[in-house]
Amino acid sequence: MKKNVLIDLSGLIDEETFHEYVSKKLDFPGYYGFNFDAFWDCLTDEDQFDSNFRLRVEGLGEFQRHLPDVHKKFIQCMHDYKSKFPERNLILIDDSPSGKGIGFEDDFRK
Repeated sequence: MKKNVLIDLSGLIDEETFHEYVSKKLDFPGYYGFNFDAFWDCLTDEDQFDSNFRLRVEGLGEFQRHLPDVHKKFIQCMHDYKSKFPERNLILIDDSPSGKGIGFEDDFRK
């Protein structure tokens, strides 16, 4: 099970790349459907993520400027996720302090 994941959404230019990137960062299964219903289903799979899971999302400001509709869907998922799993650590940041961009880096360490 993944414990700590950093997703930096700065630099994304289309929804397809968004889904490809997050599916790799979050180790979604191969049958991931590359849409927000599938995103929700995989993110809330308690067999993949437990109560110790920490998700840090950066680059939301730039993501919103480039993909406002995708950003809106993503933020709604994140608010719903936080409501469903209040014990999990979710950090949302407008800028990109890590500077990781959309590369497929290792998990972050605090």
